[in-house]
Parts: sequence; C-alpha cells; structure tokens
Amino acid sequence: MSISDHLKNHKSIRQYKSTPIDEALLKDLIHCGQRGSSSGNLQSWSVVISRERESREKLYELHSRQKMILQAPVVLTFCSDFYRIRRWLKINDAKGSFDDFLGFLVGMADAIIAAQNVAIAAESHGLGICYMGTTLSAADEISKHLKLPETVVPVTSLVVGYPDEDIPEVRYRLPLEAIIHEEVYDPKTDEEISDIYREFEEQAWARYARIPGMLDKLEAASITHVAHFYTSDLKYSKKRHETASAMLLELLRSKKFM
Repeated sequence: MSISDHLKNHKSIRQYKSTPIDEALLKDLIHCGQRGSSSGNLQSWSVVISRERESREKLYELHSRQKMILQAPVVLTFCSDFYRIRRWLKINDAKGSFDDFLGFLVGMADAIIAAQNVAIAAESHGLGICYMGTTLSAADEISKHLKLPETVVPVTSLVVGYPDEDIPEVRYRLPLEAIIHEEVYDPKTDEEISDIYREFEEQAWARYARIPGMLDKLEAASITHVAHFYTSDLKYSKKRHETASAMLLELLRSKKFM
C-alpha cells in the first residue's frame, strides 16, 4: 500500500487485545515520531509510556473511563516540553526563554506532529491506534499523575495495541471544498454550508443508530439534529469547554508557560 493509500484508509480502533508490543518495535515507533518536523530542531516534546496496569487504571479514570485504555498494552502521552531545553540553556549560561505561551504552542505543534508519525508507523506494523481527545480536558490531573515538571504539559495521547474487533469502515470526511480555500478564505453562504454538511449529518445519524441505546439517549435529551448533539451535554457542551479552558489557562500559568 502506498503512503497516500495508507493515510486515506486510517481507522480509529477502540477494542484491543492485551498482547504486549515488542520493546524494539515500540522504540522504533517513537523513533519515527522523533523524525517528524520540529521547530528549530529543538524537539520540544516528550512522551510518557504507560504500560503498568495500575498506571493505566488511573489514566482510565482520567480519560472518562474509556475501556480501551485497560485493554491495550500501551498508552502514550505526548507533551509540549521545554523543561529539558531550558535546563540545557541554563547549564550553558544561555539566556532563558520559551517559558511563555508561544513556547507552549511550539511544543504542542512538535508533540502532535510526533504523535501522528507514531500513529502512522504503528498502523504500518498492523497495530491499531486511537487518539484520546480527553487529554486536554484532563490535562491538570494527567500532569499530576505523570509527575510532569514546569514547562511540560500533556497535549494528546495515543492508545496503541493489536486490534480485537472487526476493522471498522473508513469514517466519512467532509468534501475537499469544505477545507480548501484558494488564496484567501472563502466563508461560504448558509446554503453552501448546509450542502457541505448534508452527507456528514446523514452518515453520523446512521452511525448513532448502530450504537445500542444511542437513539434513546438522543431522544431523552430532545436532540433531533447532529448539530444539536455536538453542543449538548452528551458531547461538547459550552459549560464543559469553559471549564476546561479555565483549567488549561491556570495549568499553563502553574507550569510557567504564561
């Protein structure tokens, strides 16, 4: 399979075997992450490998009890990390820097680029992966659990292991005209936006219907449209976003990134 075909056939896996991942293979995957693009080649990221059952049980709680964390043999937490670099600067009597919001964002970009390289490499070896969007919303408690020092903040996580489910179909993506803007941003008309999301809505509702009990939950919450679901208490409510945003700002301050 070509790299392009490999990328276009990505599927998130949510059921895993407990089969361990060979140590040499795991290190090779992380080496692939290290070969990703990095701002200034500073490699301002780090990854914490969680394999022990006790540690994964704690992460299971912090990541909203997603069972795949207990099933898969490995959870990788990728961090924006300027602690190591700032130590290096101090040892060599260089001016201090990077302990600011821009530093966090640069490290976050490096970490996510590395994570995606690891994800692609893992899939090429027959492993399954799933990104954990709950990393940011629980970043303060994850940071405590992993004992992250100043200027180190978790930004994304990967569950990695051998799939234990029928490989799901490729999830629908929006048409390219929703993503591409030529020279300047094209905001689209309401009608164009509705057209762009029409198949997305159909595919999403059909997927909900296949999840046992999901339509009952939607009905109980008076949700009759996919758009309503995405900002409801069942998904990404405004209150949840405001709470997580306030926590992240405070965490960045406490980690000396603000």
